[in-house]
Amino acid sequence: MQLIVEIDRWPVKRPFKIAYHTFTQRDLLRVELRRDGLIGRGEAGGHPHLESIEDAAERVRSLRDEIADGISREALLTRLPRGPARNALDCALWDLEAKSTGQRVWEIAELPDPRPILTAYTIGVAPVADMVAEAQRMADYPLLKLKVDSDSGFDLLKAVADARPDASFIIDANEGWRPEQLQSFIAAASDLRVDLIEQPLPHDDDEALADIASPMPFAADESFHGLPDLDRMPGRYEVINIKLDKIGGLTEALLAARAAREQGLKVMVGCNGGTSLGIAPAYCLALLCDFADLDSPLLLARDREPATDYKNGRVSAPTVDCWG
Repeated sequence: MQLIVEIDRWPVKRPFKIAYHTFTQRDLLRVELRRDGLIGRGEAGGHPHLESIEDAAERVRSLRDEIADGISREALLTRLPRGPARNALDCALWDLEAKSTGQRVWEIAELPDPRPILTAYTIGVAPVADMVAEAQRMADYPLLKLKVDSDSGFDLLKAVADARPDASFIIDANEGWRPEQLQSFIAAASDLRVDLIEQPLPHDDDEALADIASPMPFAADESFHGLPDLDRMPGRYEVINIKLDKIGGLTEALLAARAAREQGLKVMVGCNGGTSLGIAPAYCLALLCDFADLDSPLLLARDREPATDYKNGRVSAPTVDCWG
């Protein structure tokens, strides 16, 4: 197989702020595998809590000889650590297999039939008036994910909930709250249509969640990276958020989603900010999930072609020309 590794810089529509970082562009790793006239592609994004996109590109290039010899997805699990590098290469292998066999990835992976999937639309940290305006602008999206930080919480949710009485919400603190702040939010917000509270406490200080009662389930994001983390989820979290860039590709993601189900956990699929090429494999994982946050192409100034179809708050299956 021939390997091509590129770094693409994709501008966002407007600066996107979370509790610990502001994104002004998305740095994306694109991997292409070429064999017998076919091209398999994969995409991954760098992230402050993961590896840089430059390091990810070098990790992939370091396997050039093994890739040329036809490395398998199973072998890749032991050859690269979890993270963007393994994600991009793993997804390129899935895409190439689909094109080589004439099957779609959901068929190869024995997933449910494709269907339009409800996705959250994410609103980054901003002044309350701006977040309310964004929620109103995205009136077709009945599930909104509100990013909050150490200075925001109930008042923000109340303002957006009043402006969008038809919507339900995911609250994502990105590790930005303290236990007492979380408890105060729960007491005030229990009747405001919150479906999920995502990563309210720091990942290395989340044991307090075991002692906090909440009618709204907690989801692990920064606290969950891959299969080894599953054992510490029960008692703290009811949901795990699987992101392909964290877990290192669709192969381990499918294993983790099925294992989480066996443990009685619910599963969410999220994204770190990619184009339709990066969302396509995450869509396949979403066929196994209870929650999906697959809106990243909507936050970019432009997308790859062919683009993923978003309509009435739902994301459709990728076309064969896109991926898989």
